Amino acid sequence: MPRPGNLYDRERVASRLIAFGGGIIQRSGMVRFAIQVTIVFLVVFFALKKGGRPERHVAIVLFGMLAAVIGQALIRGHWTQYDDIPWFRVAIDVVAFAIVLAIALRADRWWPLWVGSVLLLSVLAHLLRIVHAEIPPLVYAIMERWPFMIATVITGLGTYLHARRERIASRN
Repeated sequence: MPRPGNLYDRERVASRLIAFGGGIIQRSGMVRFAIQVTIVFLVVFFALKKGGRPERHVAIVLFGMLAAVIGQALIRGHWTQYDDIPWFRVAIDVVAFAIVLAIALRADRWWPLWVGSVLLLSVLAHLLRIVHAEIPPLVYAIMERWPFMIATVITGLGTYLHARRERIASRN
């Protein structure tokens, strides 16, 4: 029987803490994902309910991006691995950028241009990876995922400003 405080006990305790911490990280990742999906659903619902044509169209694009990524993950059985180029995500981001750019060029609002700009960041991250730039997988994942959430926040802000503008115009 090992004495408390010897090396064997410390290693066993450390391995249990690491295993427990890994479970916390996995759970926190899923909680973070659930919060992100909830935010996207709320923004999409708000845009469909209170937004004009650009708000609704951009919200539908964002929802389509989310649905495609979730669908791919369910079909493949795992999320994207960033050790290699995720071609499916590249296609999603390029198509979404092109659609949002078309919406932005026809809209009479400033915020769709901002959404297009942040989606362009994601496309450029893929381009850097394709030309074999030395980007660590974590940095690539951040460059690829964060623009989507920023675009969601900007769409929510644009929808809010449109709804406020409509409410003020209806009073006068």
